[in-house]
Amino acid sequence: MANYKEEQIRNNRRLARQIVGGVALLLAVIGLFTVIGWAVSALRSVLDDSDRRKAYEDRLFGMVILDPLAFSDASSVDPGVFKQAAIWGTVYQVQNSGGSLDQYERDPDTGSAIIPKLEIDTYITNLLGPDYVFEDGSFSTDVFSYHYDEEKQGYLVPVTSSVAQYTPEVEKIRRADGKQYVTVGYIPTATNSSSNGELSLTAPTEPTKYMDYVFTQGSNHEWYLTALQESEMKPAATPTPTPTADVVQDAQSMVENNLGNAMADTNTVPNEESAPAQDAQDTPPEGEDSPPEDGGDVPAEDGADSTAE
Repeated sequence: MANYKEEQIRNNRRLARQIVGGVALLLAVIGLFTVIGWAVSALRSVLDDSDRRKAYEDRLFGMVILDPLAFSDASSVDPGVFKQAAIWGTVYQVQNSGGSLDQYERDPDTGSAIIPKLEIDTYITNLLGPDYVFEDGSFSTDVFSYHYDEEKQGYLVPVTSSVAQYTPEVEKIRRADGKQYVTVGYIPTATNSSSNGELSLTAPTEPTKYMDYVFTQGSNHEWYLTALQESEMKPAATPTPTPTADVVQDAQSMVENNLGNAMADTNTVPNEESAPAQDAQDTPPEGEDSPPEDGGDVPAEDGADSTAE
């Protein structure tokens, strides 16, 4: 009897150990799959930087639409370039977030929106860093003059004007020599006016050129724009058709050829109709006399009644 009880106790202990082992194995498998999931997510986040690229597109929108010249030092650039970029970058951010320029106060004389100085300053600081210093005030570009209203503490922006030349498409982000290079594709764009006359920025097709925006890390470990340079990345070349005799090479040639063909058709049609008759009159058949030059009667054609008969 005692042996039976001891055997039963050993069996129960064995079963308990098996259950505990099974649970531990299950937890280990779950943990393994969890770790694998974390690793896959981390790898995906490293390989997929779409969120970073989108953030840089929004950040650089104001610069790209104006297509400024390349520079090696941001401090050597006319501050008006960055102020204008900040103005239109702010306009884009408002529209991109579903807002409208109607939320800004309008100048009663010109109808221009008054973009607060604080928003412009914030945009420039986020782009160039807190160490970049510039003065507030009116400024002019080749296209516009931006008036600064000291009393309203804001810039008057002509919201119905067309300024956008390109929209950005960030192709890649890389680091080298302690700097961060953001390669941006310039996509030709257009500006449209909505029904209420407000400027609307639109984006379309493929990049026609690429520029590298160079960022340097500041003391707060954030990256700020310090230079702009041409990129080694180039747009794909569009195949040029081989010229042939039947291919019109440009619009001017097309117009000239079409006009020439139309003139030729106009002159040819009546000539073709009159040529047989003229030939019949000028060249008599063999064996027949030429028509009299004094206006005498012409012999009647075969089958026609003759008044002489």
